[in-house]
Order: sequence, then C-alpha cells, then structure tokens
Amino acid sequence: MRVKVLPPHGCDRSALDERSWAELPEGTRVWDVLRIIRCSPLKAKLLLVSVNGERSALDRELRDGDVVGFFFPASGG
Repeated sequence: MRVKVLPPHGCDRSALDERSWAELPEGTRVWDVLRIIRCSPLKAKLLLVSVNGERSALDRELRDGDVVGFFFPASGG
C-alpha cells in the first residue's frame, strides 16, 4: 500500500519518494512509520500525529492512500 508521510524535521526521508510517498506492507501502524523514518524515541514522544488531517494515535492501522503527518506542538507567549 502507498502512504504519504509528512515527517518532522531531522528524520530520515530515504524510505520516501520525491513526493513523500512510501510503499508499506498491509497492517502497518503509525508507530511503524516512526521507525521507518528513523525518528528518535525522544522526538517521537514530543510529536502530535495526524492521519488524513485528524488527530490520531500511534497504534492506528494505516490504509492505502492515507496521509500521515507528524508535528511538534506549537507554543507561544
């Protein structure tokens, strides 16, 4: 299946094509994507996750065509 991944800054994009799509096996979950892009465990704990524009849990099973985004919470003041 193909999934579009919007990785956080500093993660490995080598498993993604030029448009940020990855070929992944059926049954892949969001936490698997974090391993594929080699996101450090510390950084992963700080991230918010969205799948198709909706907040998501790390254990969500992905489907063909999903768009997965990883974002740092914004702070202001």
